[in-house]
Amino acid sequence: MSKLGAARAAHQSATNRFGATQITWLIISMVGMLPLAALAALALVVLVVIILLSGSQMTSYSPDPESTLGPGADGSVLTELAGGDGRGGFREAGVPEKDLVAPIRAAAGECDLLTPVILAAQIEYASDFDADKEGQEGRKGLSQLTPDVFERYGEDDDDSGEASALDPEDSIHAHARWFCHLAEETQRLLDDETVVGDHLTLTLMAWDQGVEAVKEQGGMPVILLDSYPLRVRGLFARYTVGGTDTSTASPSAEPSPSLSTGSNKRVVPDGGPLTASTFDALFPGRDSFYTYAGLTDAMATFPAFAATGDERTRRRELAAFLANVDHETGGLAHVDEIDQAAWGTYCDGGQPYGCPAGRTAYHGRGPLQLSWNYNYRAAGDALGLDLLGNPDLVATDPSVAWRTALWFWMTQPGAGTTTPHTAITGSGGFGGTIRSINGALECGGGNGGLVGKRVDAYRRITAVLDVDPGEEGTLTC
Repeated sequence: MSKLGAARAAHQSATNRFGATQITWLIISMVGMLPLAALAALALVVLVVIILLSGSQMTSYSPDPESTLGPGADGSVLTELAGGDGRGGFREAGVPEKDLVAPIRAAAGECDLLTPVILAAQIEYASDFDADKEGQEGRKGLSQLTPDVFERYGEDDDDSGEASALDPEDSIHAHARWFCHLAEETQRLLDDETVVGDHLTLTLMAWDQGVEAVKEQGGMPVILLDSYPLRVRGLFARYTVGGTDTSTASPSAEPSPSLSTGSNKRVVPDGGPLTASTFDALFPGRDSFYTYAGLTDAMATFPAFAATGDERTRRRELAAFLANVDHETGGLAHVDEIDQAAWGTYCDGGQPYGCPAGRTAYHGRGPLQLSWNYNYRAAGDALGLDLLGNPDLVATDPSVAWRTALWFWMTQPGAGTTTPHTAITGSGGFGGTIRSINGALECGGGNGGLVGKRVDAYRRITAVLDVDPGEEGTLTC
């Protein structure tokens, strides 16, 4: 008898044995359970009513102007986890240039939502307090406002005779006026109940994407960890009294003259990213794809990068990363692997997910030349991106490219025994970073010439960052 026939026979036999007695007991049992079901339904209704009347702690937003940092200080768990509401006392020492403190305080009075903490955090994110920065789409100055926005909201706030986006005071006040305009618009959306989210989050969303985009998305119904509002909020603590400042430098210390590229510019502020001008100077022949904004955006995703250990260790890590990047890309001149004949060799067919984008799709791309399908899969999973299905993101989105490089640097031992981050911040030195990236292909006599070129790049960049490269025995592998 076939399997199908046997199953049918068994079913028929079971049906025949299910007589009136069993049916009767079944009905009695079901009737007996009705009171329990009714009680459960009633309990559910009561719970819903309680939530509606009291408000959910995870979504309510009632900022306390007197609160500083602390669990639940503003009544919202999500707001606190996101970095707070920026309403704590202003830590002036967090601002790298003292003469910017007064304009920030004054401009923050433009509207109730804006505070000096919020304003300072946005400026750091936009330009790292580089008043001379010129970005994409004609953006200029501390706040990187687009030309049309500055034309509408910029004024001669320092009485110099003209309004200029490159003038710090003019930029700060224009920033505040634009922010408060967006705050008015997002408040209207909240009043109309067309969006969800707290007022500050929606305003920061509007700053990043525009008011219409906020409206189309219905606000921010879900907290997105990689979003602009959370990235900015992550900087609040640096400018809040009682917050945790990651800087190892004295709050009142002026930048060292040897770290300056101009009268008031720091090359490595608080162990953080380079200024745009120094980045350009280090890579004069770079492809325009490798943007400074993409690098700083990626660094915000990995806050421990160039922020671990003392100031010397931080500068060494930044130099080590950029030296390896310089070597892998010919000074950031190449986005894709040059040897196209090798493109088809990076598909490991033994992986269960295979190579959905094609056998030649997983060649080296980006600052550290991410390659192999399993690395694209792992990096994508870590960054929340489908890099396995769309590996070209690494060659078309500057932020993604830099983030994959930092993902490897911070989390992958590669061909070594430690991550490059652990090597350079520990005892492995620069040689340990080479071992993680290329292992026996270069180390242990594999190719001393290539090792030497990496070391040369490292020495050059450490000199620019005014830090010694470390003990000679740790430079090679």
